[in-house]
Amino acid sequence: MSNPDPKTISLVLGSGGARGLAHIGVIRVLERRGWQIGTIAGSSMGALIGGFYAAGKLDDYAEWVQELTEFNVLRYLDVAWGGAGMLKGEMLMQTLQEFVGRHQIQDLPIPLTIVATDVLARKEIWLRRGDLFHAIRASIAVPTVFTPHNINGRPLLDGGILNPVPIAPTLQDPTDAIIAVSLSGVPKRIGDSNRRNAGATRIERPHHRYRKKIDAFIDQLQERLGLNSGAEEEQSSLSLTDAALMSLDAMQASIARCKLAAYPPDLLIEIPINTCAAHEFYRASEVIEAGEYWAERAIERFFSS
Repeated sequence: MSNPDPKTISLVLGSGGARGLAHIGVIRVLERRGWQIGTIAGSSMGALIGGFYAAGKLDDYAEWVQELTEFNVLRYLDVAWGGAGMLKGEMLMQTLQEFVGRHQIQDLPIPLTIVATDVLARKEIWLRRGDLFHAIRASIAVPTVFTPHNINGRPLLDGGILNPVPIAPTLQDPTDAIIAVSLSGVPKRIGDSNRRNAGATRIERPHHRYRKKIDAFIDQLQERLGLNSGAEEEQSSLSLTDAALMSLDAMQASIARCKLAAYPPDLLIEIPINTCAAHEFYRASEVIEAGEYWAERAIERFFSS
């Protein structure tokens, strides 16, 4: 860091589905060290966590998400008939909005940039004004999973499509340092002696009960839409959800490396990509703890180098 003991930081929160819950653990570590978060930029789950933090409601969200089980997540999957995505996300967003209420981004106590993607214009959009939840809804619109969200007449999708670690919006911030959190780190596990934090062992079970529920839901949806009609074809080893989420993960990991090379932060905290799968929000407690663990390790390495 240009300042070895920064007082204020710009915090960049990357995209990565449920791994984004690790951002909560990272923020807790930064607060314990007495660093003030002066500005935030976030894509996708990074936008959601950053928005809740800027609105002063992150603890409420963390408490709620840690109570989710494998099966009650399914109640938030509201089908979008004939749209550009399988799910509308309205039930989920209504629930989240009950925690945070209505806010205008420009009125938040912490300057916030939410990154989304305008696929028609083929460019990223920086949302710094307007309704907080409209911006979050746009930034978390994972392609083929959630329907796009219209802002100012433009259909917007997941910010991680073009900028999974949005450092550029923070380059002119009047803070002492930029700390970025990437959710696409190389696969690692914390260790067999600390399984609660590791999060790497359970992801390796391909026939998890929750995944079966998701796949059954998608199969029923495809039947209703007539996507499974005709002669039987050989089944792929990947489900539709597997293919969509794993493809997005691979794409974002590649783009993140390029962005980090172009705009290196003062400190990079990397969350291993095998911490959890993108849909495993029911593992919130261990993912949050993993965020704390990797944040502490990254900070220790930095100051010991």
